[in-house]
Amino acid sequence: MLTGKGQIAPKSRQRGRKKWHDAESNVPSMGCSVCPEYKTCGGLFVAQPLFWCLDYCCGNARDCDVVCRNHQSFVDRVREIAGFDLSNVARSKSCVAPNLPTVLPMYFHGSGRNSPSRAISVVLPFARMFNQKTGKPKFNSRSELCEHFKILPDASIVLSGTDVDRPIENWWGLGRDKRAAVIRSLKDIGIDLITSPNFSLFTDQPRWDDLHSLKRIAITHGEFLRGGLQAALHINGRTEKDFERWTEYLAGRPEIEFVAYEFTTGPGWIGRRELHVDWLQKLSRGVRRPLHLIVRGGVETLPSLEQAFATVTFIDTAAFMRTIKRRRAVLTESGRLSWRASPTGPNEPLDNLLRVCPETLGRIAEFSEHKTN
Repeated sequence: MLTGKGQIAPKSRQRGRKKWHDAESNVPSMGCSVCPEYKTCGGLFVAQPLFWCLDYCCGNARDCDVVCRNHQSFVDRVREIAGFDLSNVARSKSCVAPNLPTVLPMYFHGSGRNSPSRAISVVLPFARMFNQKTGKPKFNSRSELCEHFKILPDASIVLSGTDVDRPIENWWGLGRDKRAAVIRSLKDIGIDLITSPNFSLFTDQPRWDDLHSLKRIAITHGEFLRGGLQAALHINGRTEKDFERWTEYLAGRPEIEFVAYEFTTGPGWIGRRELHVDWLQKLSRGVRRPLHLIVRGGVETLPSLEQAFATVTFIDTAAFMRTIKRRRAVLTESGRLSWRASPTGPNEPLDNLLRVCPETLGRIAEFSEHKTN
C-alpha cells in the first residue's frame, strides 16, 4: 500500500522488514538444514515465522514464473543455467579498462534538447540499446546513438544494466546468439563499459529464484567480457552467503576489475542500506585486489564505500530527471545542493537548464570527498 506521496505505508514497511534476512538478530529457519540447496543458499534468518523458503510458494504453478521446486518447469530452469554453482561460468580474458570519473551523469533520452550535452562521460540505459521483441540492435552507428541521446560524439559512454524487471528478463529471453549479436554491435560503436543486468532477488520468494538470478548475472556478465566489451559485475544479494559466494567468485577471476551495485530499491531502505554496505566492504576485503565500484543510488553510502574500494564512480540520475521536471541545480552557501523550480515556456528546449549539471556533478564529487575526510 502506498501513501499519497508514493511512499510505502508504515504497516507495509514493517511487514516487509520481517522478511529481511538478518543472521545477527534472527534464528535460522528450521527447514533450511534439510534442504538440498542449503550449502549453496546458506539458509534464511528472518523475523517472520517461517519453516523454510518454500513457505513463500504461491501454490499457483500454472501462472507463476518463479523458479521454485513446486513448479513443473523447475528442472528446465536449473538446466538452462547449468546448475546454481558459479564456478562453471565460462572464463574470459581481460578487457581494456576505461578511466571513469568520480561522478557520471545518466541520460535516459535526448528529448527536449536541441544540442548535445557538454558532458564528456555519460551513462545511458542499456535496455534502450536493443529492440525488446526482436533483439536487434537499435543503433547502427555511433553517430546515430549520439544524435538520439544528444551527447558529444567523442564522449565516453557507459551503459547501465540496472532497470525494471521486464527489459532485464527480455535480455535473457533473447537467447545466447542474439545477445552476442547485440554485444558485438555495442563494441563496434565504441561503448566503453556496461554494468551487467541486475536480475532481481525478492524477500518473499523461494530462494531457488534468487540462486537462478545470481547465476544469470554471472553468465551474462561473462558474455560481455568474452565479447570484448568491458563490464562491471553487478553484485546482487539477499543474504551474507550470497556475498560470500560473490567474494569467492571474484577472488578466483582476476579478469574482473569492475563491480556494480544499486541502492535504488530494497538495499536503499534505511536499516537495510547499512547492512548491504557492510557486506560490500567485506567483499572488497575478501577479494584482496583493487576493485572499481560503480554505484547507482545511495549517494550517502559513498564515504563508507570509498574507504573500502580502490575507486568508486557514482551514477547520478537526479540531474537529468530534475531537469525534465524543470528544476535547476543550485549550490547553497553551505555547499549543499538544492533544486529550485525553473519553469520553461511552451516548446522551450532544456539545453540551458541541463547545461549546469556537469559542473554541479563535479561539486557533488567534492562534497563526497569532503564527507569522507
